[in-house]
Amino acid sequence: MEKRREHPVTNKRRMIPYLLVIIAIGVGGAFMAMKGTDTVTMAAAEKNTLLTADTVNAAFQGVGGKVTSILVGEEQPVKQGDILMQLDSTDLDLQIRKVHSDIQQQEIKIKQAKDAFQNGYEKVSTQEQQARLGIESAQASESLLNQGTRTEDLERQKLAIEAALQALDLAQTNYDRTKSLFDSGAVSKAALDTASNQLESTQNGLSQQQAVLQKMQTGATTQERQQARLQTEKAKTSMTQTSQARLDIQNSAYNIDLLETQKEALKIQLQTLELQKQRMVLTAPTDGKVTRVVPKVGEIIAPGAPVVLVESKQLYYNLYVDESQISHYQVDGLVNGRVVALNQDVQGKVRFITSAPQYASMRMSREKGQSDVSSFLVRVDVPRTASLLPGMTVEVNTGVDHH
Repeated sequence: MEKRREHPVTNKRRMIPYLLVIIAIGVGGAFMAMKGTDTVTMAAAEKNTLLTADTVNAAFQGVGGKVTSILVGEEQPVKQGDILMQLDSTDLDLQIRKVHSDIQQQEIKIKQAKDAFQNGYEKVSTQEQQARLGIESAQASESLLNQGTRTEDLERQKLAIEAALQALDLAQTNYDRTKSLFDSGAVSKAALDTASNQLESTQNGLSQQQAVLQKMQTGATTQERQQARLQTEKAKTSMTQTSQARLDIQNSAYNIDLLETQKEALKIQLQTLELQKQRMVLTAPTDGKVTRVVPKVGEIIAPGAPVVLVESKQLYYNLYVDESQISHYQVDGLVNGRVVALNQDVQGKVRFITSAPQYASMRMSREKGQSDVSSFLVRVDVPRTASLLPGMTVEVNTGVDHH
């Protein structure tokens, strides 16, 4: 069958509508670009974002164990410091009781050591004083023996003998008179005995004084000098012994310091255990609402594992803006937005500004695969009200100066 040939004019007519569409698109795009309303520019100027609530993952810090009680439920409002959950602290309670007992025993040891130190110190001080006096006395006696008797001491001793002779004469006269009276029957036998005893006593006293004078005149013997020397050395030995005893007392003072250090170590151990016990009670880190409770009573949880999620009362939304628009924002600056669902305006405050991740870039270079325009993340805090809820859409005109 012979194919039907189309007329060239007919083909040109069919291409006219396509050409008109292409021209219209080109012209429209040109007008939009001139007015700043091309798709890229529009997307950069009008931003839709979602309200989000700060969420805190509450976890037991450094401790784990069996859950004994859960005091909150999901969707329950909480205040900062409210108890959320508790772990079994039986083992820690036993350790704390033992350390308390160890501290009490240590305090008893310290008291005993201090009492022993005080008693020993006083005893050694007394011994040192006695030893010092003994040395002085022995040295004085030895010096007198070595020096010999002084002339004044000899004269004093002779006077003592003369006094003893006079006493003997008086005693002898008294005895002779009493004896005559006794023979005549004028006095009793008891009076005679008394006179006789006085006479004998004065005779003995005279003999002793005469012996002392003789010894003073002849001087000390070699044996007596040696004995005096030995007494001095013995006294010095006593002082050496007391010095050693004082060193022992000082060592006991070091022992007290060691006991005190051990007590401080026990107190630190007790504080550590009590801190661990406190951490077995999980409290709300902030005001908000419990959105999730992970474990159940009786389950074992690991240290640091999130167990309760608390949604705070702070709402925020994120904006991604390019470098040409970032000058409109600053930290603590105000940003105006509109909540679509409520059809109401809402004003927020910029919390921080940082570089946005790569995927947030608006245009990409075909040759280099890099962003033509750098993007920045702006986080805006919004005061929470009863009508504002997480997930609501917020519209923000990023082309407006938000300083």
